[in-house]
Amino acid sequence: MEARRWLNRYQPQTLVTGTVLLYIEGLFNLIRGTELMFIGLLMFPAAYAIANDKRWGWRLGVGAAAVAVVIRLTSVLSYGFSPTVLLILVFPVALLALLVHPISREYQRIWFS
Repeated sequence: MEARRWLNRYQPQTLVTGTVLLYIEGLFNLIRGTELMFIGLLMFPAAYAIANDKRWGWRLGVGAAAVAVVIRLTSVLSYGFSPTVLLILVFPVALLALLVHPISREYQRIWFS
């Protein structure tokens, strides 16, 4: 019987950190409004699938992180550039960078099913 896990510590550090950030961002996006709530709901199955070595989970995670960055960029552009408003971009951009990092991409290309 195959073991299911919430976090796979045998993956590269970029994927493990990206999985944790997907869970955290998903939770916070649930309370940030309706447009980010749907993105947050997509982040949970993506993180779970990445932890269980599923390629569709990695693709879903990258897509959800990219959409979160675009949504936050549109809100930053509507309010103007200030240090406070730019802080909302830190976690989504870091999440996207971790998931598309060359080590993460290479690992999912070789090991994910």
